[in-house]
Parts: sequence; C-alpha cells; structure tokens
Amino acid sequence: MTPSELVASVLATSDDQIAVTGATGWFGATALDLLYDALGPQAPERVRAYASRSRVLTVADGRTVDVRPLAELADQAPAPTILLHFAFLTRDKVAEVGLDAYVRRNVAISASVLDAVAAHRPRGVVVASSGAVYGAGPRLVADVDGDPYGALKRIDELAFAAACSEVGATCVVPRVFSVAGARMTKPEKYALGSLIGMARAGEPLRVRATLPVVRSYCGVDEVVALSLWAGAQGRPLVFDSGGAPVEVGELAGVVAAVHGRDDEPVRDWDPDATPDRYVGDPSAMTALADAAGLQLRSLPALVRETARWLSGGPQA
Repeated sequence: MTPSELVASVLATSDDQIAVTGATGWFGATALDLLYDALGPQAPERVRAYASRSRVLTVADGRTVDVRPLAELADQAPAPTILLHFAFLTRDKVAEVGLDAYVRRNVAISASVLDAVAAHRPRGVVVASSGAVYGAGPRLVADVDGDPYGALKRIDELAFAAACSEVGATCVVPRVFSVAGARMTKPEKYALGSLIGMARAGEPLRVRATLPVVRSYCGVDEVVALSLWAGAQGRPLVFDSGGAPVEVGELAGVVAAVHGRDDEPVRDWDPDATPDRYVGDPSAMTALADAAGLQLRSLPALVRETARWLSGGPQA
C-alpha cells in the first residue's frame, strides 16, 4: 500500500475524530493531505487542525481547512479520539528568538497539548520527536542550554508517555531524522532542498561540507501513516525514521540524475575526516512497514517527489 491507502484502511471502519497540531508545518500539512484523501467528504466533520493562530490551509485535493488556535484544542467538541501532535518550534528558532523564549514557547505548546490529552482521553496519540534526542554520547540529551531542541524533544517523549499512560492511550513516538516529500518547508535549511534548488536554477551542485556527511531519508508521509497505523493498532512504541544511509555527495548525484544531469557535485573535502553522521536504526520502521503492508519508497523516488513539490508541479 501507499501511505494514503494505509491511512484510508485505518480509518475505513472507524468513526474516529482526529486532531492535528502544527497543521501548517511539514508534518501537520502532510497529515491533513493524507486524512482528507482518506476520508473524502467526511473529512471536514472528522478532522480538526490547530496551529499558533487562526488561518486557512489548502490541502492537496484543493479543499480548504480552517486552522484554529492551539489554545482551543482542550475544548474541542466532539473530543478527538486520535491526536497527531506535530507542533514544535524548530531548531533554527533558537537563534531567532533566544534560548529563554524558545524554551518557554515550546513548554507552553507541550502544556497545552498535555492538557488536551488529560481532558479528551484519546485512544491514540502520535508525538513527533527527533533523532536529536540521541546527542553525541551514550546517553540521551539532557542539556537544555547546550541543545535545547534535543533536550525538549526528550522531555516531550517522557511527558506524553506518562500522560498517555494515565488515560489509557496508545502513545507512538517517531524519532525523525531526515525526511523527504511534498510539503517541505524552508527547503534552503535542508541538504536535499538546497541541492534541488541548485539543480532547478541550473547551478553547479555545490556541497559545502568539508567532511563526510551521512544522512538517511524516508517519506514524511510514510512516517505519519505508519505512526497513525501503530496508534490505531494499539501498538505503543518509539521508533527511528528509516532509509538507507547516504553520503551527501551521493545524494547530490541522485538529485542531478533526477534533473537529467550527469555532472559531479562541486566540493572541497577530506573524505577521511570523521563523518557527520545523523542516521537512525531503520529496523523498527522497516518491520512496522512490513506489518502494515506499506511499500517504502526508494531515495530517487523521494527526490523526484520533493522536486515536484518544490517546483509547484503535480504530485504523484
């Protein structure tokens, strides 16, 4: 199955009410695309979307969704039976707003959603975490000053696991490393988005890293669909997002091929230097996909889909 087909199969025999936080971000908007595709005309009655403020979002099929302020989530009626929580200030916001404001704002987001879990007692909760929780040492990140993003994500994992336990909800936590696909926001901040931008502009594919950089990619919709499936199946778990490891120079080669180019990436680097490796253990996600019947996509397919989105072309 595709991610859309998997979500449709999950919801086909249920009357679940679904709430999505962080609806205007990459994961939240992807979730809305999947849910609206799966539920068809029932979607407006069964799906509620939340973000920092009110706005209107257009989903993939052209319908519009009224996005509500997150503060209204705890009072939603009818109550959500499935909560997909993707609201969080990204790592780059630390420099923009400062450490204290960054911590306060993320804690406020978490507190609002934890309050909603206690109020609504949903049967399933998905909480997006990050590979950043692993840090560089043997223990998970705990240094809020040194790595506020990773530390706060780890605190979220613990807080939501406890909150779900209290109300009998299934808690599913994907630890996200690198993803690809439609709805990518801020492409210039990602290696894949930057390389696609260079290719679209006809520029040389320039890799600025002076040491090996290793990443692994899966589809953002694959993570959302599998997390939703696991929650609906009553499978509480924490898993790393998957994909085969790829060095960024190889990634540039894939981007070049997708755009009909055969030039080598431009870089000045030491291939023997200690790699910057940000890769999870894909085994749990692979096993989850096998159990759910989801066909995980190849890296070239993911690059093509991301490039289509960034060029404004039709999505597969």
